[in-house]
Amino acid sequence: MTASLPPAETDSAFSPLRGTRQLVSRLFRNRRSVARDLGLVARNAKSLPWIVFPLRSEKGARPEFAPESYQSRWEYISVVGQMVLPVERDSASEGTRVVMPPNYVWPPAGKNAKWFFLNGICTAPAMALLEAEELAKTFYRPIHLIHTPTYGVVWDLWDAITARTLRKDGKLSRPAFNIVRNALLSHDHVVLLSYSQGTIISSYIVRKILKDPELRQHAHKLEIYCMAGVADSMHIDYPLTTEHGHPVPYVEHFANGQDFFARIGVLSHYYATSGPVFVRTEKKGHMLTDHYIPGIRRGDYCQGRSRLSKYVAGNEPGEKDYVAFDRRR
Repeated sequence: MTASLPPAETDSAFSPLRGTRQLVSRLFRNRRSVARDLGLVARNAKSLPWIVFPLRSEKGARPEFAPESYQSRWEYISVVGQMVLPVERDSASEGTRVVMPPNYVWPPAGKNAKWFFLNGICTAPAMALLEAEELAKTFYRPIHLIHTPTYGVVWDLWDAITARTLRKDGKLSRPAFNIVRNALLSHDHVVLLSYSQGTIISSYIVRKILKDPELRQHAHKLEIYCMAGVADSMHIDYPLTTEHGHPVPYVEHFANGQDFFARIGVLSHYYATSGPVFVRTEKKGHMLTDHYIPGIRRGDYCQGRSRLSKYVAGNEPGEKDYVAFDRRR
């Protein structure tokens, strides 16, 4: 009789081989996207130093990499350590942790809206909370944090590449999609603030919503605001747009012209990007609290034209305060 391994051990033995085959298959199917992205990285490499710098570029900002932005020195060390060490970690909040603005007064009864924030790569819990706090203060609204944990910079970059270039959505995107789906089914208005890698996840969420026969009927409730976007596509639905009289879902983008990730992302993919793209051409930096939020708060990107700018300080845009968009796909 021929000896054989137990089924579990056989599966384990061939698991790495299957994973390698799947990766090779994805690389082959997406070879044009791989070549495209390699070219984008090479052409924009000169802007790489401006990802973090200039540090403290805005007076009164709380930069993510400034020790004084955190409650303690240990918290700052934890932020840096988690970015460097390649360890798998759990999310600190899957939409359940709410960050409140200072002295917040709850809105009148009947206001059924929910705001979410999706962070970027290399984000420890303390950094995600810092960014959510600054967004809560800017818009004077409770922000529900959807925290994508960091596994260290190398693995985070790999996850972003496989999600964007190889279209391997799942571990990062599905939990966020489920959270937004549930909010759409139970609320009249849902706002998703997404930053950097979070814009890739937002793109996935939109694709899933518009493909679902039930969910697409709620898509008009959704507004997505992308900051430092690295996604290579974002689409709206034109039949729903015609039906509701504004882009569905409604999307806006904010980008610094010298931000490496924005340059290889939204600024290189206008042709596949729905929604207006507001750009500060000479502005450097990729960090949310230092290089983006102060300018958004002041309206520097859009001179107050964007719908997002009308939410600043707790204000509400009007029913017609949408920026027109009609770039057919």
